[in-house]
Amino acid sequence: MSVSPEFDPILKSFLDSTQPYWHPNLKLILDEYKALPFPFQSVGLGSESEPIQVDIPKAISFDGFLRWVKSWSITNIDLLPEKLVKEFEVAWGGPNLIRCVVFKAFMLVDKVKI
Repeated sequence: MSVSPEFDPILKSFLDSTQPYWHPNLKLILDEYKALPFPFQSVGLGSESEPIQVDIPKAISFDGFLRWVKSWSITNIDLLPEKLVKEFEVAWGGPNLIRCVVFKAFMLVDKVKI
């Protein structure tokens, strides 16, 4: 997810600090599928170690951002202390601001090798 130059470093730091709590398979996503074994024949839309990046823009509120973070399975552990929530809120631009954020997705489109 990308929000703004002020917000993104705080989010990255948060993600880095939570990595010990994630399932090991999450590394495939964090590495943008570049290490995902994908032994199929390329059709020109990404291939093993070279996925296509897809940007998905979405307008969300600060509350929507917090709900998104709290929906992660790792956040059953309270990883969002009030101080961090306030830091996110200030970098967001306030609790009432609706921002257009960009969710990063990655795609591999291949066909079965025969």
